[in-house]
Amino acid sequence: DWRITCFYVDKKHRGQGIARAALEGALDQIAHAGGGLVEVIPEVTTGREAPGRFLFSATVELFAQYGFTRGRQVGKHAWIVSRVVDPV
Repeated sequence: DWRITCFYVDKKHRGQGIARAALEGALDQIAHAGGGLVEVIPEVTTGREAPGRFLFSATVELFAQYGFTRGRQVGKHAWIVSRVVDPV
């Protein structure tokens, strides 16, 4: 099993797809390492302005675009999301 813990993107570079590229790279590496369950604890941002300091694991919305589903809420806006990555 795998856990993605942090994507740090400097303020000057946010909104340019860097977290998306990092996620794609991580999922590719996981697939090549045999795949398995991947878990993350991102924040929900829909309908609110979220301070960057809370987005160290990116957003639920980003992970949903890559097939992650919400499991359990673990904070006011934080969820454990997961998906299984097939090996290649």
